[in-house]
Amino acid sequence: MNRRSVAPILLGSSLLGALACGGSTSSSSTTGGSSDASAEATIAHEGGAEAGGEAGADAGADGAEAAVDAGADVDNGAPSTTYPAPHPPLPVLTNANHGPVLTAPKVVLVFFPGYPYEAQLQAFAQSFATSTYWSTTTSEYGVGAITYGGTIDLPSGPPASPVTAASIQSWVASQIQSGAFGTPDSQALYTIVYPQSTTITQPNPVSPVLGDIQSCVAFGGYHDDTQVQGDAGTQGYPYAVIPTCGTVLDDLTAVLSHEWVEAATDPLVTASGPFTLSGGPQSAFYTVDPAHAVWAVLGGGEAGDLCEPEAPAVYVTPSDLGHLVQRTWSNASAQASHDPCVPALAGQAFFDSAPVLNETVTFTSSLTGSITTQGVTIPVGQSKTIEVDLFSDGDTGGPWTVTADDVLAKYYGSYGITSSLDFAWDRTTGVNGEKLHLTITVKSASIIGNGHAFMITSTKGTRDTVWPGMIVE
Repeated sequence: MNRRSVAPILLGSSLLGALACGGSTSSSSTTGGSSDASAEATIAHEGGAEAGGEAGADAGADGAEAAVDAGADVDNGAPSTTYPAPHPPLPVLTNANHGPVLTAPKVVLVFFPGYPYEAQLQAFAQSFATSTYWSTTTSEYGVGAITYGGTIDLPSGPPASPVTAASIQSWVASQIQSGAFGTPDSQALYTIVYPQSTTITQPNPVSPVLGDIQSCVAFGGYHDDTQVQGDAGTQGYPYAVIPTCGTVLDDLTAVLSHEWVEAATDPLVTASGPFTLSGGPQSAFYTVDPAHAVWAVLGGGEAGDLCEPEAPAVYVTPSDLGHLVQRTWSNASAQASHDPCVPALAGQAFFDSAPVLNETVTFTSSLTGSITTQGVTIPVGQSKTIEVDLFSDGDTGGPWTVTADDVLAKYYGSYGITSSLDFAWDRTTGVNGEKLHLTITVKSASIIGNGHAFMITSTKGTRDTVWPGMIVE
């Protein structure tokens, strides 16, 4: 993650900025494997709150009881042993600014005196450099092999807690410029590990009214970059900040893997100043293609962020590492309709449920400007039924269950935000090749303009996959 936390408390941060103002729509054809019947399945009608199921986090489950009659001529698909069945494409992690990646990344660990897990993290960094995990997660983005660049043991402890992210950024720049971190190296991943007694704060990306966010409450780590003036001009240097949130080593290694992958694929994420909602002019693989912009709502658009909604299956322990790491986004795997998060889970078929969003919707934000993406238009008080294509890359051994949620209500219900959407399904289970139909009712105006994010969750056993979508009033 970069400065935007992926913790649930902040999952709507991008959306809140993106939907500050109004929007417009224009029709377009749906990409992927939708059939002609999808147009027939899009049934707009006057309705209101009663047209859907229950709101909030339980909306999908309650909606199952409110069956939808999508019409006799609607294509319901059929179970298929051709894998995967046709479906809209998964997102592409993009380098829109053509920013640099690290071609020779080098992990440099930085510890304060007396850190209890220094030896264990040194051993992890050394084995990390020889593990197949790194090439599996980063090589397709042009990132080179990673090496272990050693350890810097600081002479004194951290400043009094709490420590702000802005002060860390300034401090890292001063350490690099003074030579305290050795010879400045723009390929180095300076990884500052803070003791458990230190709390790190970041500006709240949702609203300053909510106050700063804290490490180990809203985020488990982040990466950033800092600018240093040298003889050859200004140079950017990436770094990662790792708070210690407990006594379980695997918790630290999981966060380290996430931040190292993202710092290597998006090293100069802001180029100047921390905590922006959009990548800086030198950002690299910062977010997804415009058609899937809403995917970044679920916690961020970088390689690690995109896979976090798959937790707990997003974490694995490779045999050549012996510690927990996070699976991260692979364009190659996604475009082949396999699990987009790698390394792949051995012996498990990937499955998901993709809404067919056959419109191009445009909304405007004071932070991001005008954004055009795929979505659906539903005025307040009206409903529309969309097709949802079920697909998998192999036999799942039985059906999976689908639910739908209002993203803001799901993740911000504790702040008093209630759902502006109702959902009702014609069916709530299925397998590869089947098509479900979801009726969405916009029962009230959005509190952030006229945009609503929703998400479809597919569940089988202990595994979840998600697919978000965008509604404009």
